Amino acid sequence: MHASKLHYPENELVIQNELNSVFREWSSFAIGKPFPNKRTSDDMVLDGFYPYYSKQKCKVLFVGRESLGLTGDNYIDLLHHIYTTKKTIGDKTLNQHRFHALMFYITYGLNNDCCHWNDIPMATEIADTFASERGISFAFMNLSKLSNDTDDWNADWALIDGFVDVFNDSPVNYFANQIDTVCPDIILTMNLESRLKVLGEVSVIEYGECASYYTLRTTNKKYLLIDLYHFSAIKSQQSCYYEPVVKGFKKFHEHNSDD
Repeated sequence: MHASKLHYPENELVIQNELNSVFREWSSFAIGKPFPNKRTSDDMVLDGFYPYYSKQKCKVLFVGRESLGLTGDNYIDLLHHIYTTKKTIGDKTLNQHRFHALMFYITYGLNNDCCHWNDIPMATEIADTFASERGISFAFMNLSKLSNDTDDWNADWALIDGFVDVFNDSPVNYFANQIDTVCPDIILTMNLESRLKVLGEVSVIEYGECASYYTLRTTNKKYLLIDLYHFSAIKSQQSCYYEPVVKGFKKFHEHNSDD
């Protein structure tokens, strides 16, 4: 389990240190617990936020399911390198990889006055200034901190739920603590449905065909949360993801967020 080695602006070092403290407590609680598949707390994959996240007009937190093939690594460090240097994931360019490209497109749009979909640049172009003073940035966390290291990259729900179940008797909601530490303006989840309750107290605002809108309450704050299709689903990026997010942000954000 490795803390991030990225270079953050000075004010974000405070946030990163707080997040590292959350992870240390999280991992410490998990020592000796019955993780599935003989996994241990040392196998946890840390995630968090990219540099200059706190400088965004709209701070976006994406919540996925699990990492793939990253046991014991730092998700943020590895993906930052991929996004800004390689710009390819496996045999796909960043533009072709729907899961990652969508996060770029949505974050860019929300931070550029909810611009029209056609005005959003390609992901590889956005990546040129990603996580810098001149570009977009976002936060990311997986529901499970255990990596799916099998050759079958469909969600390993037994592994995901097994990780979550380890913390059922914890006096602290570490998932909520991670969210409060990065303190987003909007949370976008990837088809988590009933599992959203793991994150905190969830209340429905409005159900929709492509997106459902919720209030998420933690001990410290209230957030707008939008649950979407999983970002790898073969759906229209414009009408099934971007436009429902923009609609929800404009309609519910101000009403649904604490000052």
